[in-house]
Amino acid sequence: MEKDNQFEKNINGEIMTGYPHIDKPWMKYYDKNLDVKKFKGNPVDYLKKNNLNRKSNTAESYYGRKFSYDEILFDDTATKVLNSLGVKKGDIILNLVPNIPEAGELWRGATNLGAVSDFIDPRPDSTNLKANAQKLLEIIKFEKPKFIVALDMCYLGMLKPIENELKELGINKIVILSASDSMNLPAKIDYLKDVINYNELKNIRTADDNTINKLKWYQALKSKMESMKKTQNAFDMAIKDSPLEIYKYNDLKNNVKYAMNYVIETDENLMTYVGHTSGTSGARPKPIPVTNKNIISKLQQFEQAGMSINVGDKILRILPLFAPFGAFDNYMINLSYGAVSVDVPEFDMSEIGYLLKKYQPNIIIATPSWLSSLPKCKYLEKMDLSFIEKMVYGGDSMPSSEEEKLNTWLKEHGSEIQVRKGYGMSEFIGDASYAKNEYNKYGTIGIPLPMTTFGLVDPNIEDKLVPLKFEDGKDRLEGELVVSGDTVTDGVFNDNIIVPHYELDGKSYIRTRDIAQMDRDGLFYHMERKDRSFTRFDGFKYKPHEIEPILEKHPDIEYARVVEYYDDKYKGYMPICHLLLNKKYDNEEDYIKLVEDIVNNYIVNNPNMSSRHIPTKFKIRASMPFTKNSKIDFNALKKEGLDGTEINVDIDESILTVGNINIYKNKQNTLKLK
Repeated sequence: MEKDNQFEKNINGEIMTGYPHIDKPWMKYYDKNLDVKKFKGNPVDYLKKNNLNRKSNTAESYYGRKFSYDEILFDDTATKVLNSLGVKKGDIILNLVPNIPEAGELWRGATNLGAVSDFIDPRPDSTNLKANAQKLLEIIKFEKPKFIVALDMCYLGMLKPIENELKELGINKIVILSASDSMNLPAKIDYLKDVINYNELKNIRTADDNTINKLKWYQALKSKMESMKKTQNAFDMAIKDSPLEIYKYNDLKNNVKYAMNYVIETDENLMTYVGHTSGTSGARPKPIPVTNKNIISKLQQFEQAGMSINVGDKILRILPLFAPFGAFDNYMINLSYGAVSVDVPEFDMSEIGYLLKKYQPNIIIATPSWLSSLPKCKYLEKMDLSFIEKMVYGGDSMPSSEEEKLNTWLKEHGSEIQVRKGYGMSEFIGDASYAKNEYNKYGTIGIPLPMTTFGLVDPNIEDKLVPLKFEDGKDRLEGELVVSGDTVTDGVFNDNIIVPHYELDGKSYIRTRDIAQMDRDGLFYHMERKDRSFTRFDGFKYKPHEIEPILEKHPDIEYARVVEYYDDKYKGYMPICHLLLNKKYDNEEDYIKLVEDIVNNYIVNNPNMSSRHIPTKFKIRASMPFTKNSKIDFNALKKEGLDGTEINVDIDESILTVGNINIYKNKQNTLKLK
């Protein structure tokens, strides 16, 4: 591609071309002499190499029980267990497990044998057990596992109803885990306390010697213990008449202490992990195949980027293993640095403050929705949070105003840190950019990790990548983000192309379907998912990312999210804006005045907005729907449809002209917050 002498030289002394993927201006933030040596071995070998001198250090903490690096990395019991079951190189093992120590244990054991750990979301979608089981069956038919590892509750609710179908598919062996397998007596007591409603726990722990509250708590504890006993009895009965071979993992561990030898597989191109996308579209989650090379590259470039995780740092591990963000950014990285993973198998979003108070982690990696909830936790109001050394969000965007509030709240509670953020996708196993220090600006997603290349291409051309270039006078470049590097999945699973690749200047890239901007310093800014854009009835391309940040500048608005709906009047799609406010109004008239303020002062009188940006309906909400990975669920917003309680914005509008704007609510329906 042509050179353009108006640009300065890059870190290698070459004249800048204006094309981000060629110039890589972000590399000036890294050490010029980056030297990443090729590692010979699998990811388990890599973790062992990093922790040879830390064997006695704590690697994981599970309800107070501690596991050393020697126990979890240098003990090969899990490898022996899987080998004794007949697991071989290339076999797929379906995992229905939460964040418990055994899940990582078996993953590492499978990696040693060259087998594939395929993690599926273990949480049911509904109370209809049959429907959940059938949905899982469709996933199994597509992903073709030979073995299954499952939590006992998942077996009862999701596998038991389809055992005959599993046998027909050639799946004969299921290994059962229990959340209590790794618990000693103190850990079991701690677990029983936590599964009781955390609000009751909070009241008891902060109240004076209150006999009534304590009595209620003991009654709840007794009830939970009885419930667990019933579950165990149901499980014991269920496996008696199973047509499959059901094994309890703890029993297998006790029987393989002197098991036969096995071969350690180290081929870098072996697929050893499958995660699943955390997006909001599609009935079946998309599998993301990951190789040993992908994983080792991830670990190496995090180290090269100076992520500054210290040996012994306590990290709250709340992101799930079935999401690559959880498997790598919130688990594998911890082990690579010699940190302590605090395993939390399950919790409600509103409990994150309680987890913070209980465990006092040095590092918190979470989604924006979780972190934004922290300042609302009353029991953290007077707490000293100076123990927090790093707080990072990813998986979704956070408004700059919200990020600023969080930074202020942290400072008021004794922590001098600035919230950091990253950007990534399951397709490149989590985080691929990071914002820290001088490039941790509001609104940015930081710079690409040192072994990853970002590019910007024309989002309107689908069949090939057409790169975009900085022109004279432009300080920012906007286009669809494309990514290349050794962490990027090859996208092929069971001979199916899951993630297509595209060639650009001799390298292979994948499309993110995200619209992003880059400034001349190499900092990137995530704008919006490309597929959230839609075309109005009049052919106008409506881009939610253009209007949502503007509306969120209103002091009373916490979140503004725009989706399309079908408008019978216009016989086409129009925008509806869902608003989550940070204050309550006294009556419906005040909500209508709010919408009038938004339309007049934030859109009509904004020179950068047109009347076509005005949502024709507004819905005031008590909360936003979230996906299982705590992203705002845009599909759920679309599926809600209209219920007549929306505030309407009528515009005397044709394709060419705009007249009066009338804002009102249907009189027959009372405004209700959803």
